[in-house]
Amino acid sequence: MDFASIKNSALPLIKSIFNLSSLWSKAKEALKLPYAKTYIAFSIFMVLVFLVVTFPYDMLIRSKLKDLEKGTLKTITVNELNFSLIDIIEMKGLYAMLRSGSEINVRTADIDISLLRLLIGKDVKGTVQLAGFKYDSGTSQIGMNMNGNIFLDYKTLTGIPQAGSCSIIIDKAMLRLSQINLPDSMGGLPLSLPPIRISSIKIDADITGGKLMIKNFRIFGADLNGSITGSISLQKNMMNSAFDLRLLLNADSPVLENYRNFFERYINDRNQLAIQLRGTPMMPRFEMPQGSDTEPGGGDHPIDNILPVQ
Repeated sequence: MDFASIKNSALPLIKSIFNLSSLWSKAKEALKLPYAKTYIAFSIFMVLVFLVVTFPYDMLIRSKLKDLEKGTLKTITVNELNFSLIDIIEMKGLYAMLRSGSEINVRTADIDISLLRLLIGKDVKGTVQLAGFKYDSGTSQIGMNMNGNIFLDYKTLTGIPQAGSCSIIIDKAMLRLSQINLPDSMGGLPLSLPPIRISSIKIDADITGGKLMIKNFRIFGADLNGSITGSISLQKNMMNSAFDLRLLLNADSPVLENYRNFFERYINDRNQLAIQLRGTPMMPRFEMPQGSDTEPGGGDHPIDNILPVQ
């Protein structure tokens, strides 16, 4: 085989094919053909559709979940991940471990948000449904189902939301709390509560400047009734978030029955037990004002309209 002759015959052909002036003249001639521009536009559109449909969104979502490990989470895994281009993400078998060692399990999570908005705008807006949510810190456990509307505006997804709002309903909740030490004013005695069943919880809150402001937090349950107001200063590590919360509990709630004598002087004339909660999730601090001091300034409170759930 004479490679020299092949080379000499092929080079002119290759040069003619890649000659820009020749290509441009041929392209101009092609554009003059009927419907040429329509065909070109349609082909570009189909290429874009192909890229959108075949893009590996599951890998992208898993990558974004892994980014959370740079903040509060130590690890996070999802057994099954399904998504739709119409903004619905379904996760099954979600497991996360916080840096404190606490564990979170979610049986299924349906999240209706805009992927494009999340990736470009770094904010989360839509609806969330969680089934089989469980939190276990080793000494305390929480189980529940949850659904609601959320809006979280991040500067970076590895940080805390700087603004936002949420409206959430929780149902079929079960709480097993660790031993609580009463304030020194009550003798510092340890308080052990039985498992607490709660029928539903309604929460409305806003986020401003990294602080969660609770507008409405009402608890309805067979074992506990009450409400919570106040704020939580959010931190990148959730366990370092600072509480400034005020709990008003129905003094006739069954979960408090065995400790009624301890709480008697802290119950106001509306049969409410007021508890001030400060500190952090790792080191909570309880304060209990006495008698009329539980409602400074007077006035009605949402708990006044809450009836015990039997």
